Amino acid sequence: MDIFCIKAVSLGDLEKVLISHDGAGPGSGWFLDKIVIKYKEGEEAHEVVFSCNRWLDEYQDDGKTERELTANKHGSSMKTFLKGKSCFPTTVFYTIVFAV
Repeated sequence: MDIFCIKAVSLGDLEKVLISHDGAGPGSGWFLDKIVIKYKEGEEAHEVVFSCNRWLDEYQDDGKTERELTANKHGSSMKTFLKGKSCFPTTVFYTIVFAV
């Protein structure tokens, strides 16, 4: 499992992610179970899951090194963040978990 933390403006509803790698070097392919994005905006904690369960490897599965994943809306907290808020971006800390 790999975990990354980033500071960014609010991304609003997270619906899709595009993940890929360049395939450079031997053994560069990897199996991706899912991506979990956790963040807190205001007092509300959110978690969005993007299931994959596929290889990103030119020699495994279908040979693709890029996947577009759609959010699993069941059990995820999906919210419209701009509703009732100002147009100024909110700073949010995102924790991204790659389950490999």
